Amino acid sequence: MSADFPGAAQSFVEKVYDLKTKALFLQGCAGDIRPNLPGYPYRCADEADIEWAGSDLGSSVVSALGRGMVREELSKRKPYYQIRCASKVVSLPGKDGPVPAELQALKVGPYLFLTMPGEPMVEFGFHIEAAIADRAIPIVVGYANGSIGYIATAQSYQVGGYEPGQSRLTPQAEAIIYKELDILADRVVGDVFESFTKHPVRKKSSSGARRP
Repeated sequence: MSADFPGAAQSFVEKVYDLKTKALFLQGCAGDIRPNLPGYPYRCADEADIEWAGSDLGSSVVSALGRGMVREELSKRKPYYQIRCASKVVSLPGKDGPVPAELQALKVGPYLFLTMPGEPMVEFGFHIEAAIADRAIPIVVGYANGSIGYIATAQSYQVGGYEPGQSRLTPQAEAIIYKELDILADRVVGDVFESFTKHPVRKKSSSGARRP
């Protein structure tokens, strides 16, 4: 057991910044993809593969960060982000009965994290990102707040294969997940919840004007 390529990538990024920062990794929708390892048939990664993939990912992160560290870009950065969160345990239709699943929306500044407790297929990420992009910068996260196994698209059940075959859910679960995440997104994108912050927040007076 190891931290696999995310651990190698984390170490790479933190070493570049002289261990003065912390790198985090969030897994997206990867239920039906595998590492891009050369060779046939499919093989498991060894230590060299892990270091290669981690360094490749880590160097891409450092490169992207570098473009945002110039003085002009730093001047645009806010000193802190407001955070709003909403979650709900929904009952998804399962092959052997209802399956409880916690869905969550977490808005951090302009970014909106939407989570599912299992291994969603990549199409979930594409669909959710397209549906949310007009409201915030979406980041779809799988494997969060528990695990219900594979989360397959309705279309994949028609094709068959390992993921829909192993999934505890029925094809109808996909539409419910989209609907419930959309509702949670609206709750945190709209000014529904008080933001979590240690900084003083200006309040509105009865006339509507803001006062410190």
